[in-house]
Amino acid sequence: MGRGSRLALFLLLASASVAHATENDATESEGEWVLIADLIIDNHAPFVVRDQNPLLAGVGLPSTMPSNQWSQFSSRIDYYWGSTALMQQQGNEALLVDAETREARLTIQGGISDRIGWQLQIPYRYTGGGSLDSFIDGWHDTFGLSEGARSALPRDQIGIAYTRAGTRQLDVSSSSSGLGDIQASLGYEIQDSPRSTLTAWLNVKLPTGDADELTGSGATDVSLVLAGRRKLSRRWTAFGQAAVTYLGDGDLLPDQQRDVVWSGMAGVGASVWRGLSLKAQIDAHTAAYDSNLDFFSDAVILTVGGDYRFTDDWRLELGVSEDLAVEHSPDVVFILGLQHRW
Repeated sequence: MGRGSRLALFLLLASASVAHATENDATESEGEWVLIADLIIDNHAPFVVRDQNPLLAGVGLPSTMPSNQWSQFSSRIDYYWGSTALMQQQGNEALLVDAETREARLTIQGGISDRIGWQLQIPYRYTGGGSLDSFIDGWHDTFGLSEGARSALPRDQIGIAYTRAGTRQLDVSSSSSGLGDIQASLGYEIQDSPRSTLTAWLNVKLPTGDADELTGSGATDVSLVLAGRRKLSRRWTAFGQAAVTYLGDGDLLPDQQRDVVWSGMAGVGASVWRGLSLKAQIDAHTAAYDSNLDFFSDAVILTVGGDYRFTDDWRLELGVSEDLAVEHSPDVVFILGLQHRW
């Protein structure tokens, strides 16, 4: 784990402790909570993220889901720009991943009733050589971080190769892009109070992408998700999510694909100035493929950053993700999100 990861993890745990202490000392009345409920619930939404591993692009892992329903229509666009450079070998398996990924994900959401809502996510994904290698090399040099396999790989080139028992299972040497697997969701709000919200979601991921282009899996996946948030004080909010995903028979490494993947998220957010909030969260999931290699194994990802609420209708979000479990997911992913509510 890099120095930045250790520091960010410390800050996340410290934030949770401070939030708990603040709750114990709070003296706000229930009436004040009601008045600021909508503002805090909206400002302290977690990052909408999922593992940007290029070999999991088609797996139906759910991204972060809302914990409450809105009767009004809303939309958001999220952009994820990630880089991965690694070489792994274990037993009869060998893997090379040297790639940059970019994903633009459009999300639209609306309400059917006071407690029932719907959501549609439409991703467009690119996997290729990119241009982040020089920046990441400079970052590592500045802070004295290990470059891992980067020093042995060409800059801004794509190469994905996987060999198992002497047979080449994957061999990608050219960039690709296209529509990813669309996800349609239906949610039921279990709880909605001034201090907490809880919503259950049924997600269906459709095979609209292409496994050969690393934009889809060729299968329909179904997820059950439980997403919640809890206000700890006027400034602090905790949020979390738990999910189980049932995978259909995909076209990418079909002999090694598992049937079920578990995933979860936990984080905190804090209002620091007017519409500005800072937040940190940890996302994790179990392996989607049977393999002894780390990149196919369980992943733990830290995301830190914040958002700024310009008006009741617009919010901008900036963040960065790093692999806490080193080389189990992309080295780094930069996140930009813009949300609008009507």
